[in-house]
Amino acid sequence: MRFERTLGREILFEGVGLHTGNSCRLRLLPAPAGSGRVFVRTDLGGLTIPAAIAHVGRANYATCLVRDGVRISTAEHLLAALYALGVDNTRMEIDGEEVPILDGSATPFVEAIEKAGVSDQRAVRRYLTISRPLTLVEDDKQISVHPSSEFRITYAIDFEHPSLGYQELTADMWGTSAFVEKLAPARTFVLERDVAELRRAGLAKGGNLDNAVVIGESGNLSGALRYVDEPVRHKMLDLTGDLSLLGHPLKGHVIAYKAGHDLHAALAQLIAHRTDSWYLAGWDEAPPAPPARAPRTELV
Repeated sequence: MRFERTLGREILFEGVGLHTGNSCRLRLLPAPAGSGRVFVRTDLGGLTIPAAIAHVGRANYATCLVRDGVRISTAEHLLAALYALGVDNTRMEIDGEEVPILDGSATPFVEAIEKAGVSDQRAVRRYLTISRPLTLVEDDKQISVHPSSEFRITYAIDFEHPSLGYQELTADMWGTSAFVEKLAPARTFVLERDVAELRRAGLAKGGNLDNAVVIGESGNLSGALRYVDEPVRHKMLDLTGDLSLLGHPLKGHVIAYKAGHDLHAALAQLIAHRTDSWYLAGWDEAPPAPPARAPRTELV
């Protein structure tokens, strides 16, 4: 049997937001069992925003949560780290609208959580287990989830760019070490030709060569890649954070092609809506029995 967990002690982060460029402080605190992962805007009187699918706002370049017109953005790297390291419950106090980008990956969050440690709580952790496939298609983009005894991701990206092109990877993500070794170090990336447009849209104000992989026509401008296929690994990291908004660890195989935050969130919303396609159960629990059929009446 596996139990819900929370942080062993408080953790503090400070840094700038990737898109706003504003400095902020983020404090992670232990939280009671069953409370989930909840943001608290300390600069706005303590307004709470649960990291849950019901609060997802539309955003193309980052995960955005909204409640009563108040936002939390670029939360995906933090949420992916908490999810992968099994932190079910935590209070996340932040004095601004954007989570610090740090080095553009999930590694700083992972290292701090591992240093703080995690503690078991008196509540059985329940897993969201996919029992029927679900698929979404949007133009040439596609994402689906299929039954699996573990959390597995297959992801492919395809850019018409000489330094990027097509990348595909499948990884079994069950267990902390899989995420820490395969996905956490992968940094957010952007094409150099898109930077000016992002800036005109009021985005990427805090981005630089130290917190993002900037891909130019002749190669990477940010130094050596951490993986040969770092961009697709970062997409898988983002997907992990976005699926954490379901509120339960997922047992399913997610297959994505040219997807992004909006399609990730759409899949999570579809899963939440299609309650006939999954069930919740503890790690060692058997799936629920199918509903009994009414006895058949024969006409004579």
